[in-house]
Amino acid sequence: MNNADAIIPKGKCAVCKHQRKRCDVNCQLAPYFPSNKYEDFKNVCRLYRVRNIVSMLNTVTDNEKMAKMTESLILEAKIRSENPVHGCLAVEKELRLKIEETKKELELVQKKTAIYKQLLERSSSDKKKEENSISDTQRFQGCKYDVTMEESTNIEGRPISTSVEPENTRVEFMDTDET
Repeated sequence: MNNADAIIPKGKCAVCKHQRKRCDVNCQLAPYFPSNKYEDFKNVCRLYRVRNIVSMLNTVTDNEKMAKMTESLILEAKIRSENPVHGCLAVEKELRLKIEETKKELELVQKKTAIYKQLLERSSSDKKKEENSISDTQRFQGCKYDVTMEESTNIEGRPISTSVEPENTRVEFMDTDET
């Protein structure tokens, strides 16, 4: 068995099988439509006919491009058989609708994320304010003015004056009439 036998497919290709003729070694469509792709070829043949398929493949010179073109024809024919009215346009429309739905969903998620970020910033700023007010209160509580009534009495048992003015700086005016 040599390499030439590996390239030549065993049996008829899908095109020759469809046309009920003997498959030659030089069959142009045999590499693209082997016997196991008969259903694919039937779909392509219904849409384009054999003569048009051959003429389209003759416009392309590179074998790799011919293979891609054949794959494209098979895909388009398969989609057309599944959706005979709209064909590929129905698939395109469906995909566009899915893209639009996904974009709208993405916008909604981004808006929700922005709202949650704002709420998080507000709560963190509120916590900072609360911490600042607690620290101010703690500083105030640490002052000497934060004492109970018992602690405010001096040794003699008299309460310390709570007036703003110290006792010794109080000035009293006497009324002296010299009439």
